[in-house]
Amino acid sequence: MTQDAGTPAQAGGRTAERWREREDEDSLFRQLRLTVRQGLEVDGDTPAGSWEALTQVGAWEFALPIDKDGLDLGQAVLAMVCEEAGNAMQPVPLPDTLLALDLLSGLGPAAPGAVDELLDRVRAGEHPIAVPGRLPDPRGVVPPGVTWKPDPATGDILLTGTGGPFAAGVGPGTLLVLASGPDGPCVALVALPAAGVEVRPLRDYGGGAVAGAVFDEARVPAEAVVLRGIAAEQALARAGLRAAVHQASLLAGMTAAALTAVVSRIRGRQQFGQALVKHQGPRLRVAGLLARLDAVRWAVGDAARDLDEGRLTPGEAAGLIALTAETTLDVTRDAVHLHGASGLVRDGLVAACYRRAAWEALRCGRPAHLWDTAAHTP
Repeated sequence: MTQDAGTPAQAGGRTAERWREREDEDSLFRQLRLTVRQGLEVDGDTPAGSWEALTQVGAWEFALPIDKDGLDLGQAVLAMVCEEAGNAMQPVPLPDTLLALDLLSGLGPAAPGAVDELLDRVRAGEHPIAVPGRLPDPRGVVPPGVTWKPDPATGDILLTGTGGPFAAGVGPGTLLVLASGPDGPCVALVALPAAGVEVRPLRDYGGGAVAGAVFDEARVPAEAVVLRGIAAEQALARAGLRAAVHQASLLAGMTAAALTAVVSRIRGRQQFGQALVKHQGPRLRVAGLLARLDAVRWAVGDAARDLDEGRLTPGEAAGLIALTAETTLDVTRDAVHLHGASGLVRDGLVAACYRRAAWEALRCGRPAHLWDTAAHTP
């Protein structure tokens, strides 16, 4: 499993290559990045340790607005946290929980009474929230898989369908369910365990713990329905942009983790009497992969800043996540090839990156569909 493979800083038994930071990062931002990175490297050798490390550095306060006792540090900081968490390669539902915090903290006076208590538990690191299945796309469109229908007699809703996969290294306390129905989209909180809801662990092929959820006429009380109809459409349109940037950042971190292992490998592996890095073929191939990683990291950083300033459009966000997903899939595949047979070892970091990327890269939609969205959406 991934947590047994070691962090990127431990790959190859030597100090790992750390990619240079953006030159336009100010000293405070850089120090915050190093604080998050150090916390994940010291304590993040398991999913539970990684979640605790994120809590200790205050990641949940970063996301919450001031009126919810948060710090509201902006999307550029959250994107950085997602990138560092992706580099740590622990299967925790970080983008899912950030999406939940975004939606719940924006409810205002219409928020159910239990929301403040839930936010307190999330802030304390005691209550991870997972989104079964895909995240909303950059336009806020609810993914297929789960449907809802109202119960006129009680005002409750009934959920039916299947959602997954999602990171399950730490067990979620609540599912944030995105469903489509007769009156438009619906966002509901399902506290676990719940009747009619089964969380099924999916087979782990080395990418870390992953699960799906099955809803069989699961009844959700009216007070647990966070948003529905037009209000849900508007909230998801805003949250979909942020979810795309967070997921792109996570993928960029996973790509960096794979390339950290590749650089360590070609420096230490001998062939024909000299290190692989001395051979032109592998050296140029890795240089190309590193250039693609740099391009993605710059694109994600610029998108996060545009998001903070209200300039990021759904079309741009769709193009960003499509570019990042394709890059992650290509780089992790090439990383396996550059490792040779050792790249197929189940507990190896490169194999973990490759297998986890196979589903993480699709959580906002397939790249081909996202490119189409980018081409036809302002």
